[in-house]
Amino acid sequence: MARPMRRNIAHLTKAERDAFVAAVRKADLLSYADGVSYWDKQDQIHQGTHNHGGPSFIPWHRELCNRYERLLQQVDPDVALHYWDWTQDPRAADDGNGGTVDLTTDDFFGTASGLVQGVLAPLHNGDQLAGSRDQTGNPADPPPAIKRFCAPGAPGVSPDATIITGSDTLPQGQQWPSFRAALESSHNTAHTFFGPGSNIFNPHASFEDPFVFLLHSNVDRLFAMWQTRPGQEWRLDQAQVYGNETNSTGSEGILHNLQPWDGTVEFGSPIPPWTSGSTDIEVKNCRHASVVAPPCYDSLPVTVTQIAPAPGIPLRFLDVAEGEQTARALRLRVRGCRPVTCQAAVKGDPAVTLLQSTVVTPDPQAYVAHDVFVWVLFNPGTAGSSASGTLEVNVAETGDTFSIPIEANVIAKPTVASSMVLDRSGSMDAPSGVAGLKRIEVLRNSAPLFVHLLGDDDAVGVIQFDTDAAEAMPVEVAGGTIGGLGRTNALNAISNHVTDPNGLTSIGDGLEAAATQLGVTSGFSSQATVVFTDGFETAPKFIADVAPLITARVFAVGLGTAEQLNPAALGDLVDSTGGYLLLTGQAGADDQIRLQKYYAQIIAGMTNSQIIVDPDGFVPIGGTAVEPYPLTEADSRSDVIVLTPFARALKVALEAPDRTRIDDTNGAQLAATANHRVLRLALPSPALPGPVGGEWKAHLSIDPDELKRIINELEERRDFETINRIKTHGLPYTLAVQARSAIRMAITVKQSSRRPGGDAQLTVSLAEAGIPLAHTASVSAVVSGPAAKPHRMPLPEVADGEFAGTVPTPVAGLYRVLVRAEGSSLRGEPFTREELRTIAVWTRGDDRSIPRDERA
Repeated sequence: MARPMRRNIAHLTKAERDAFVAAVRKADLLSYADGVSYWDKQDQIHQGTHNHGGPSFIPWHRELCNRYERLLQQVDPDVALHYWDWTQDPRAADDGNGGTVDLTTDDFFGTASGLVQGVLAPLHNGDQLAGSRDQTGNPADPPPAIKRFCAPGAPGVSPDATIITGSDTLPQGQQWPSFRAALESSHNTAHTFFGPGSNIFNPHASFEDPFVFLLHSNVDRLFAMWQTRPGQEWRLDQAQVYGNETNSTGSEGILHNLQPWDGTVEFGSPIPPWTSGSTDIEVKNCRHASVVAPPCYDSLPVTVTQIAPAPGIPLRFLDVAEGEQTARALRLRVRGCRPVTCQAAVKGDPAVTLLQSTVVTPDPQAYVAHDVFVWVLFNPGTAGSSASGTLEVNVAETGDTFSIPIEANVIAKPTVASSMVLDRSGSMDAPSGVAGLKRIEVLRNSAPLFVHLLGDDDAVGVIQFDTDAAEAMPVEVAGGTIGGLGRTNALNAISNHVTDPNGLTSIGDGLEAAATQLGVTSGFSSQATVVFTDGFETAPKFIADVAPLITARVFAVGLGTAEQLNPAALGDLVDSTGGYLLLTGQAGADDQIRLQKYYAQIIAGMTNSQIIVDPDGFVPIGGTAVEPYPLTEADSRSDVIVLTPFARALKVALEAPDRTRIDDTNGAQLAATANHRVLRLALPSPALPGPVGGEWKAHLSIDPDELKRIINELEERRDFETINRIKTHGLPYTLAVQARSAIRMAITVKQSSRRPGGDAQLTVSLAEAGIPLAHTASVSAVVSGPAAKPHRMPLPEVADGEFAGTVPTPVAGLYRVLVRAEGSSLRGEPFTREELRTIAVWTRGDDRSIPRDERA
């Protein structure tokens, strides 16, 4: 709910005036623990501090006004501490509608001449000394009387403009001292206007009359107007606003803590509840943000300035890839206490549109600067095309108009050239966690998925390394999903990848060879190196030796634990290039599936694809497994990936939101091996008459003939345990869906230490076409550590579209962190995202090098 604005009290309606006076009355009926009412406490505060005539006079009274307003809002949250415009006679104040209003009637603030009567009479003792605070000395008792003897007409104060602008021509450091002297002078005149014998005339009794808060709210209003003058934003800065008096000390200095709220007073004893040991004590001085920040007044300006692009600079969509919707924003900075409405329109090429034609700023809680973004969307055509237009934005509340040219050009879809760097050292002949398979065999079964997921225009090369490195295949364009020459050559290179039984592990040699083959490759948007290894470095060149040569983004997959691989140098390298390292951990039966998922995730990261879902399950014999997943209109391609050692027996089909069925016979492309199936679908598809956005379903079924052959092979191997599992549960699978999408999730992991006892800072960002998905999504991380059961950790949104959390890493081992996001796109369509990170922790994790005699 918006905070009520402080307004000229003469401009309030009769109902609003009545509500304000009622709140003042009720504040006198509520008391602190010492029995002093909220209202009477104000006089007690003023008596014990009496801050006048120094640099802190104005900001101290702002704090007093702010605190009293909060007390009134405890009674009625819709009231604010309104002000009296002291340039006008309170008996005939301009009501804002062409008439006048008397503020001193009995049903409002009482008399202008004599004893206050009417609704505020209960605030004093009826002009009787007996029983009053002056006679008893008890601040809980009322004052003897509240009297006023106002002079005729309006007070002889300076005009507002003279007070506010009078110091503008002085050097910056002198402006505050000059301004506050002029303001306090008019403040003194306003006090004397109430006449000798009145409470407000007497500085020691002025806060016995509630009208004094209308006067001081006006003092604060003029302070706020001085602060918010256009072009004088430094006056909102805690370090600059007070000019040459910024570091003044003494009881009325800017650096003196605000009394009595700090637990001290200038006169007498500390005032409850701000006494020793109280949790109500608040220690701050006039430079505190809450004191410098102006409250909202109806006379404060609202300004709108163009921040980005800078005035005169076009809104540019440069080198946008065909098929990838992109967004850019006009950024306007709105300062003020009111929301504003930006009405936007785009003229020119129809490829340029608006996300929203109307953007309304939030209702501010104080005088603040709020940046508003007017988002422009560009739907690129074919490579080589261009577009232009004009963005026009009008702000009705201020009359501001902004006209920004738009320029755009389109380039071909981004492509990536990659180099697969594969370990063939002797340790790769060791058994894996998969029954009957060596590590080298697990690699040969897993790596082909990476090749199948490449785009047709992407490229791949293969490097083998042990003691030395060799090129198994130069970088070649992958080509078509079925039969592409580069794709076929890469699959053959992986199939022929064998160990050197005497080979050591020189990861540096492999990286250097990859850098060399990528170095002679051109014509691609980006480059990436993907390293696979099962051990730490045992022969030169070492990673540190070649790190300066690496310019491509590096991803790494480690088969084993952190203690086995000691991947400090490799971890540093991937972190510095924008990639990441994934470890499998202890050898296990799911190593092959895990490696396939790692390769699938890495190719997604290289090609700007996103992982939508990643479930596991069983396909029942004679039945169908159905896995739902969401796609949105922001998605331009999807890959449905099924991982299972029995892939040849599975059939995959897709069901669109309009129930259209799609498979490799009517629009999708199928890539298959014995261990995986990939069904790729370009979006929108000619096979799809309906919309892309909505719930899709993957239908998995079993080919009965292939299943019989698999059962026969298992019987020949006498693997009756697997046969029984298949007959009981069906064929196991892991399904992953990836999409080339404008909705992107990015993850960073930063470890405070790789040794036990540290932690990892996890940061996740969500955006669509570059626009942060603010307050439309939730993100969590499922953390599986070495010494605890998996647990879900919600990640709070710390900024627009940015989520963060800390993962403790108390013991050595591997921590798997599965990040999951779900929410709504800019069009309101549901989406999900998943991605895995591994965090390695080991006893020598922060060692940057291992003595060479320990590497062999």
